[in-house]
Amino acid sequence: MNYPSDEQIAEMMRQLTQAQIDNFLGQHIGTWRWWVLFILLIAHWFIWYKLVDKKRIVELVLFGVIIMVFTITLDEIGFVLSLWRYPVGVIPILPRLTSIDYTMLPIIFMLVYQYFPAWKNFFWALVVLSTVFSFVAEPIVVHLGFYVLIKWLYWYSFPIYIVMGLLARWIVRILIDIERKSCKM
Repeated sequence: MNYPSDEQIAEMMRQLTQAQIDNFLGQHIGTWRWWVLFILLIAHWFIWYKLVDKKRIVELVLFGVIIMVFTITLDEIGFVLSLWRYPVGVIPILPRLTSIDYTMLPIIFMLVYQYFPAWKNFFWALVVLSTVFSFVAEPIVVHLGFYVLIKWLYWYSFPIYIVMGLLARWIVRILIDIERKSCKM
């Protein structure tokens, strides 16, 4: 069997990237969808800064960064496996929905983490959040043309949001416990 070489794959990736940039510049930048994504990318950080508990900012940002890593990784996997695609983005070389992965999801998860400190309350807040994201927000984003489902159903997202939040909280709590124990020594 004849496999493409590393150099051929690199050239195909270069051509694909150039095609994405050309498509972005020719069809997407400056459209109403692009402006919505651009505003979402920035506006949520101002809202977050007003609402965040600044006494816990390091803990909250750590939690948010973990959520961001999860969302970017899962989004990249889903995109590469052609489970979904994004017709428009804020930045042409990033195939994911940057405004959601880098801003909306981490910020909303951080606020849930901040306002629901007990595990039980946090879990139930995640269930509500996952319901809203999966069955309200995602269909709206699809309807508005920001997100196209290929081999994905909304209910697949529901447990992922819950597990992502629980796992991020568990990691943060472990790190905080390690820090506290080391400070007592």
